[in-house]
Amino acid sequence: MSRDEANALLALKNAWLGVVTSAAEIQHMSPAVQAVPEKTPVADLDLETYHRVTMAHANALMALRGLIEELRPR
Repeated sequence: MSRDEANALLALKNAWLGVVTSAAEIQHMSPAVQAVPEKTPVADLDLETYHRVTMAHANALMALRGLIEELRPR
């Protein structure tokens, strides 16, 4: 295996771990989100945390997708 292939494999593993880790955080938060009472005003929601967690996941997914697209021609 060449050094480039080894680096590509390491990048893939790290990007994949980023997606799995961010998905785990979303999974961890799911019960609390589902437990929010239906009459809760939107202003009382922790939208900053929801935004941070979902953006981290979206960024991790896009990074993985971009890496896979970059590696495909190899």
